[in-house]
Amino acid sequence: MKSSIIDVPRKPSQADLFGIQVYQDALIKYIRLTDTPITIALQGEWGSGKTSLMNQLRYNLCDQEGAPYFAVWINTWQFSLMKTPQQAIISILEGIINQIGQLNPNKHKWEESKRKIGGVFKKMATIGTKVAAGVVGVEGDVVDDLFSPDARESDIAQLKEEIARLIEDALAHDASKQGFTFYIDDLDRIDPPVAVEILELLKNIFDLERCVFILAIDYDVVIKGLKPKFGELTESNEREFRSFFDKIIQLPFSMPVASYNVDTFLVDALRKIEFFTDEELDNPQLAEDLSEIARLSVGSNPRSLKRLTNTLALISLINEAQASQDARSQPLLAGKELNFALVCMQIAYPYIYNQLTEEPDFKNWNDRIASRLKLRPLTEVEKASLDSVEEFDEEWEKVLFRMCQKETYLSTRTFSVSGLLNKIAGLVGNDAELGSAIAATLELSAVTNLKAFDGPLKKTFKFNRDTNSYRYNGRVYAKKIDLVRDVVADYVHAHPDLTHEQLKAAFPIKKNMDVIFMDFERYQAIKAEKGKVEFFGNRTMDDTIRLADKNILICSNWPTTSQGKPAEFSKFIDVARARHGIRIEPCQG
Repeated sequence: MKSSIIDVPRKPSQADLFGIQVYQDALIKYIRLTDTPITIALQGEWGSGKTSLMNQLRYNLCDQEGAPYFAVWINTWQFSLMKTPQQAIISILEGIINQIGQLNPNKHKWEESKRKIGGVFKKMATIGTKVAAGVVGVEGDVVDDLFSPDARESDIAQLKEEIARLIEDALAHDASKQGFTFYIDDLDRIDPPVAVEILELLKNIFDLERCVFILAIDYDVVIKGLKPKFGELTESNEREFRSFFDKIIQLPFSMPVASYNVDTFLVDALRKIEFFTDEELDNPQLAEDLSEIARLSVGSNPRSLKRLTNTLALISLINEAQASQDARSQPLLAGKELNFALVCMQIAYPYIYNQLTEEPDFKNWNDRIASRLKLRPLTEVEKASLDSVEEFDEEWEKVLFRMCQKETYLSTRTFSVSGLLNKIAGLVGNDAELGSAIAATLELSAVTNLKAFDGPLKKTFKFNRDTNSYRYNGRVYAKKIDLVRDVVADYVHAHPDLTHEQLKAAFPIKKNMDVIFMDFERYQAIKAEKGKVEFFGNRTMDDTIRLADKNILICSNWPTTSQGKPAEFSKFIDVARARHGIRIEPCQG
């Protein structure tokens, strides 16, 4: 078993679990055939696999035997640590030049070039702030003045000429190489305005033949970085933002996240951490369910998928430790799936997850919850519109819709959030047990939540999990409702003239037995008025038991204990045994 999936870029030797080989190969072929200079932008949100793709490009284009390019790799985030923006930009420029120069076998020429380049920088700089010179020997706040009106075009031309000479000298000594590929990584991790300055610098200095620049940067970062220059992005100035991007980037390549084979990656990761057994993962239905849950939440982002599996690995170890203390605490498959879904919720939609920690029984979310969260009321038009949509036609779903409007990210994923919660309800399978099942599961995942909790999760109930099955009339029952129904049905069959009042008196486990054995006509009236009946779900005449005077339904909520005391199921068993001599025996497991 592995306890974690390391969040590091994929190495060339590792399998292509996401199935993007065809895109990778096409891009490699494009670079091999392209005219130069050219700049390619690998676009995608943080964690979408840009660095992994750059690793594959570098291996195929530069590191393999007979590969046609020299490689220069710059991690801009590392070069910017503990530096001012100006110092960071200079450090990046130094790093690039030094890597080029070190490929020149003629060390005398390299030393001469260093002096010339350093001299150019000094001439172009007018501010006396001293920057750590490194190998190149740069002094002065170069960035402020590199492209200032005072900087002479001849100086810029001289700098480009010297860098071009370094490139040609390196290529002249290795006939197998046709050029340089520059890999500029992690531009999306630094301040966007600084990232834009770096783009401008590279465009002006390294616009040279036999050079291919591959940048890990998203268009959204460029937009943020250009705000000081163009202001907020609007329809009227969008063309200016796009023109700048097009001037710098000749080929945008968006990471094909929609084509990622999430199923393969997910099953492989879950198999490694042993959250599910091999037998469970070989079940196509389980794989399909997990894939759907992931699609509705974390999506195809590799970083989010790795965090998901790491969280599940810790939960699995916590469960294992609990099981060693309590032999009955062995999670069922449904419990594992619920864990999986709630961790997905935690990672993808933390705001909704945090609301679940406050009110786990989300199907009871109502105007009281909405008022506490200060959610804006729905207009009549919105209500009518939501009523016509299956995902938002219930009261709790309308509250969820209002929750999602509080965050821009959530508002664009409202249907996915609703789909995920409905999937969670389906995993539990019983609305009466929904809140208790979620509350118990949240206690495991809470330790990896970004929000700290000062105390136990808030809930109005605490049901202790009963993992026992029960034997009655030679049959073993895993679901308590099935057992209760058969016991009651057999008792009614033995007493054919039994009335509703007599049945309630025969099993007096609650003051109001009408909420345990409900008149079917009353059920229909409540459902017609409120849309649902708590702890009874959607029931039909086929679910009823026929008494002498009416048809009744049996409640589906049968907790064994509540707040450490015997609850409805324990009381029912006691009455059945003591008053009616009915033999019901527990079976552990």
